Amino acid sequence: MIMKKMPARVESLHELLTFIRAEAKKRGFSESALNRIELVAEEALVNVFVHGYAQNQGQVEVRCLVSDDPELTIEIHDSGVAFDPLSLADPDVQSDLTKRKIGGMGVFFIRKMTDRVAYRREGNSNILAMTFLNR
Repeated sequence: MIMKKMPARVESLHELLTFIRAEAKKRGFSESALNRIELVAEEALVNVFVHGYAQNQGQVEVRCLVSDDPELTIEIHDSGVAFDPLSLADPDVQSDLTKRKIGGMGVFFIRKMTDRVAYRREGNSNILAMTFLNR
C-alpha cells in the first residue's frame, strides 16, 4: 500500500490526482484508463472536500492498494461527516435536461466508471474503495 495524506481542501486536489495518476501509470494503465481513473478520483475527492468537511477542516488520505491482480484499488479515507455515497439513488438521466435536479451526477459517474466500488465506515472514518481493472 502506498499512501498520501493532505488537508481536505481543493488546494490539495492537483497533488492528490498527480499521486493517483503516477501510481496507476506504474501499473501499466493506458492513457484513456488513466484519464478515467483521474476523473473518478476527482469526483470522489471533491465530494469529500465540499460535503464531508463543509462545517470543519480535516485530512484526507488516499491509499493505492497493490495486488498481484492486474488492478488498482484507490481508497479515500476521511473523518468528515458520515455518509455512504452509494446509498444515493441514480439520477434520472432520461428526463429533459431542463427538468433535472442539479447535482448528483458525481456518484453516478463513480459507479459507472469503476469496475468495483464499495463504501464502509470504520470508527470515525469514511472509506470509499474504487477498483479499476487493467485490461
